[in-house]
Amino acid sequence: MATEPVGSSIASAPPLTAEGRQRLMRGLQGRPKRLGRETLTAYLFLAPYLFVLFVFLIFASIYGLGLSLFKVDIGFTTPEFVGLQNYQRLFEQLFTDPSLSLFWISMVNIIKFVIGVVISQTILALILALILQATIFGRGIFRTIFYIPAVTSSVATALIFLWFYNPDGLINYLLSLVHISGPDWLNEPLFALPALMLLNIWTTAASFMIYFMAALQDLPRELLEASSVDGANRFQTFRYITVPLLRPTIFLVVALGTIGCFQMFDQAKFMTNGGPLNSTLTPMLEIYNAAFQDAHFGLAAAMSVLLFIIIFIVTIVQRRLIEPSASSNQ
Repeated sequence: MATEPVGSSIASAPPLTAEGRQRLMRGLQGRPKRLGRETLTAYLFLAPYLFVLFVFLIFASIYGLGLSLFKVDIGFTTPEFVGLQNYQRLFEQLFTDPSLSLFWISMVNIIKFVIGVVISQTILALILALILQATIFGRGIFRTIFYIPAVTSSVATALIFLWFYNPDGLINYLLSLVHISGPDWLNEPLFALPALMLLNIWTTAASFMIYFMAALQDLPRELLEASSVDGANRFQTFRYITVPLLRPTIFLVVALGTIGCFQMFDQAKFMTNGGPLNSTLTPMLEIYNAAFQDAHFGLAAAMSVLLFIIIFIVTIVQRRLIEPSASSNQ
């Protein structure tokens, strides 16, 4: 079918009347006002989030950084500017005898905790996602069951595991059935930190399972089918195709897990309070003790700044190790 040239159709269009020109001008003049109202409406909807972001993140971070330069016991004496003395005190403890510094003892504990929990929860979350990705009967029910720990209060979970770890609790009862004498899990330095690791793995793997499930559903099916046609078995497909495609999600899970582990507080506080013999003392718990028990708010703020720097450095290293191509492109 022959089409009419564009130029001729434009030329044949009737000219605008005076009334049409007025309507066009009113529409052009009203567009900035309409955009301004839409922008104002958007900021009004964002206002609660922006308020929380500014007060509890930006302002609190700047205030904490400034507080670390003072010797202050809020409400008792006048704050005294000491510059970097709080940081100097912490580094002197590190380079003289870190085994006598509660903060550096807590850092050693949390590094062990991070390594054990992050690796285990990432592997467990991926395994659960792969299981639920398969076509099995009652998949929706299993998804709900696996996700229950993620929506359970951490304090409630800690209370449940307190009963599990009790010398006369469920775990030792099950061990007694096979004639094994279970330890006093939370009162022996050798078992207290691994006990908290198991609790954290169980409660966080379910959340990260959702990340992996979403990533697995987004994988290009043509690549998986092509590997099957080329004769690759399931393990080869998983190793050479699935895992490389999951690298961004793996980095996200590892980074979020690392940040969460470094900030672990509630389980150590409610279950062991840092004991026995400081074997479960964490940086967040030591910061809390320094601020609200010893009233050394400036020193606690300096600990917080150092903890942030350590988390930031670890996250950057993880990104370079897990996604080297993404780091080289920046």
